[in-house]
Amino acid sequence: MLPDNKLLKGSFTPSRQPSVAPVSDPVTRVIVIGAGYSGIAAANALKAHGVEVVVLEGRSSIGGRTKTVPLAGANVEAGGAWIHAPIGNPLSELADFLSLPRRAFPLSEIYNNLKLASHAGKELDGSERDRIMGLVDIVEEELMDSAFSCESSQTIAEMIEVKLLEVSDSELREWINFILTTGFEADLACAADDISMINYTCDAGYQGEDDCIVNGYSAMLELLAKGCQIHCESVVSEIEQTSSGVTVRCANGRIENGSHVILSVPLGVLKSGAIKFSPALSSQKRFAIEQLGFGCFEKLVFQFNNSFWKTAENDARGILIKDHPIFPYWVDVTVSPERPTLAAHVCGPKAIELSKLDDDTAFDMAMSALSSACGGVPAVPVAWHRTNWLSDPFSCGAYTHIPPSVSLQEIDNLGKPEGRLLFAGEATSAERFGYVDGAYISGLREAQRLTGGRPVKISVRA
Repeated sequence: MLPDNKLLKGSFTPSRQPSVAPVSDPVTRVIVIGAGYSGIAAANALKAHGVEVVVLEGRSSIGGRTKTVPLAGANVEAGGAWIHAPIGNPLSELADFLSLPRRAFPLSEIYNNLKLASHAGKELDGSERDRIMGLVDIVEEELMDSAFSCESSQTIAEMIEVKLLEVSDSELREWINFILTTGFEADLACAADDISMINYTCDAGYQGEDDCIVNGYSAMLELLAKGCQIHCESVVSEIEQTSSGVTVRCANGRIENGSHVILSVPLGVLKSGAIKFSPALSSQKRFAIEQLGFGCFEKLVFQFNNSFWKTAENDARGILIKDHPIFPYWVDVTVSPERPTLAAHVCGPKAIELSKLDDDTAFDMAMSALSSACGGVPAVPVAWHRTNWLSDPFSCGAYTHIPPSVSLQEIDNLGKPEGRLLFAGEATSAERFGYVDGAYISGLREAQRLTGGRPVKISVRA
């Protein structure tokens, strides 16, 4: 039975939904595991089509790897932050439907207004910076042009090294290598020598300069989740399939029965082996889980009384500190001018090293890095926040990448249903793995499988 339309704020059918084959068994009750964007999108769509659905979430709140944190009166994104390439992006369509304002926050604005400094404290002047960044643009363009002719075994690190053979000045080579490597590692949350060059260029053809949701990703997900039956602090320990249905068991003793399961936990959780499958997953599925990469991306976000990193000569929107072992990359994430905010983006191997530090040590090292780059930090931060996605058992890291010599087909293999068990999440989105919109559209895809294979609609309750 469809929900009472009097309770609906509205509904719409998202565009760009793929064509999928429907399941063959009757759909009576669906258990969704994971309350991030993929799980909640699936649950919303199923409920809108009259399917009984329940969501199980291990954490005490929904959100998955998106989390909007209030920091001294201003919101900051602890997880996913941007809508990358918003034109044609399904998240832009969703935000507009929900009347959630967005603000421009192009990555190019950060890139074009970087402060470059060495770990020793030497800041490059404007002419030095412009010369280096100009060469970085040239080398990066050559890398992208040559990507499709690469072998699957070739890494971004190797390709950078090849291109830099043409640069005779050793100091210039070091700077270009540092800037490019830092950028690629921030994109995919892993070491540049673990990124397949040819698979780095996969995308869905969206366009436009990046933006973000003014009220945060959490605000949008909470609207999607309205009216859904969600049980938090329900840590799934086992999924059992039989010819007649599925049984999901939780560590707290909760047992849910249904006709199908949509498993939307991160790839890192699948890699951890925290969930038992009966019968066991196929060898193809286990191989995909093993082969695909899952990176690390942490943030330390600091709010100050003034934007001391900006000068009359450089309206810095970001800082790169060459050779810093943990904190080389900083981004100005200020939302309100009254609350200047700077975030350290710590990616790949550096995030693993960060995870070994206690809060006091991490704080002191971060402040020391800023001090060396900016000629001293004028005051103690008003507030700060540290993420711990790597140590969180419900994420076990950040997001998916494709290592060298691994086929993009493994993404599709991970997303294939196995009997009554369906899979969603950014790791199952071949065109948009690693992105929130990839997670969202994968949830709609699996809802399609359970509603006859036709495009589904999203509904929001008032």
